[in-house]
Amino acid sequence: MKVRLTPLNIFTSVLLVSIAYLFIYRDSEGWRMLGSVSLLVMAVLSFFTDLIFRKFIKDLKRIWIIELLFIIFAAVLMLLFGRI
Repeated sequence: MKVRLTPLNIFTSVLLVSIAYLFIYRDSEGWRMLGSVSLLVMAVLSFFTDLIFRKFIKDLKRIWIIELLFIIFAAVLMLLFGRI
């Protein structure tokens, strides 16, 4: 099995490390646990999105371009909806 590193793989790994950090260093009010739930949802969504992109796009260069555009598009949408 070939291991192909993609941007959504890297993003999912960063999210999982962030979740582990929030579980290890808890606060007294429990707000970090609430943040880890949203990070877990984002990690699961990015993992499944990566699987979908890998299934339909075979060329690694095209996967990188499309996934980077997807991450940029999602970040812009988050910024726009955050201002509303």
